[in-house]
Amino acid sequence: MGCRARRPLLLDQVRRLLGHAHVELKPVIDLHDRTRVNAYEHPEAVKERVHLRTVGEVFPHATRVSRAVDIDHPAEYDEHGPPGQTGDHNAAPLSRTNHRAKTHLGYQVRQLGPASYLWTTPHGLHRHVDDRGTHVIDAAEARDLARTAAIQRALDQFAVGLEQAG
Repeated sequence: MGCRARRPLLLDQVRRLLGHAHVELKPVIDLHDRTRVNAYEHPEAVKERVHLRTVGEVFPHATRVSRAVDIDHPAEYDEHGPPGQTGDHNAAPLSRTNHRAKTHLGYQVRQLGPASYLWTTPHGLHRHVDDRGTHVIDAAEARDLARTAAIQRALDQFAVGLEQAG
């Protein structure tokens, strides 16, 4: 089939092109926007953003690419803590098994950015997981990543404060 000039199509033309009438239209999601909510559960809008940002599960060396995962809070949710603890900044897709490993076996995770996670194993080994996979890093690199992420979070919070002040 040859390449045609791009132009708007009528619904009947789309049906002929696809061979069926079931078409689901979704709004465009700007992944640069950040979302925070005052609840424990990650709302569907946040889950969708997390799935679009991450290639799959973010546990070190995991290969699962699925939406059938738990969305975990890398920074533990505190029901008496500050508002806005749940959102893009605190969401990690994990299989149930790896979620339990994090919760019960001593794995620690820190979310560095929208799709970047720093893991420490129970044995003190460090792994950086991002959209390119798992990277073995040493303690010095882990400290540098954590420090850089903390500075960036502070700058982001300052920018939000400026926007709200108007």
